[in-house]
Amino acid sequence: MIYEEPYTIPFFLGTQKGNVNLAMLVNAMLMGSEHQLDQAEAGMEALLAHGLGWVITQYELTIEKMPPVESRVLLGTQARSYNKLMTYRDYWLATPAGQRLATMRGAWVMMDLTTRKLAPILPEFPEKVGAQFDTHVQRFKRLPKLTKIDVDVPYRVRYFDIDGNGHVNNVHYFEWMEDSLGAAFLQSHELATVRIKYAREVTYGSTPHAQAQIDGLTTRHQIVTAGQINAEAEFTWRVR
Repeated sequence: MIYEEPYTIPFFLGTQKGNVNLAMLVNAMLMGSEHQLDQAEAGMEALLAHGLGWVITQYELTIEKMPPVESRVLLGTQARSYNKLMTYRDYWLATPAGQRLATMRGAWVMMDLTTRKLAPILPEFPEKVGAQFDTHVQRFKRLPKLTKIDVDVPYRVRYFDIDGNGHVNNVHYFEWMEDSLGAAFLQSHELATVRIKYAREVTYGSTPHAQAQIDGLTTRHQIVTAGQINAEAEFTWRVR
């Protein structure tokens, strides 16, 4: 079931380059899927009634062009399939004429908000937005480990970093990973692809470190808290 809606990128989401950053790009695409779920009465409020929340485990993202502020775009999404423990969804952001500016696929699980453990997928939620049951487990390419640490930047988890599931909203990982590379790198490069895998929650009051390895136009990242990896990622870049 394909869902699309028009959206205008607001000026307050702009970076120094005049376009959105990775975190805001992902937020915009996720907003489209939330609107689809709400319209189908399968959104966060409906899930909370069961004591559950959605948790992302992996994203793969390809960026042709970051949309500039005040541009009109289409937010698109389609729930593809689900099995006993995971659901899979596609996302895209396009021009009004349909040219894809960014595409993303994600794998999600349900979490019991009391025990903080994974819960079996409730079939009525993915089925309300057209996902089909399929025992096939989609594979994401394995992320290489860091072999050296070129940057290591600590970040304080703020109250406003926490989402309705009680942990750091997943897009803040992108902000930390990008920011750790520094202004000179970010001003002279544009993102091309992103792959990220989430491993553990980051909670309020902790101090995660964004560590990165820089190899030309490829950067590898990890978020680490008290010696435990919270997330791993690989970005590829274009020279601006």
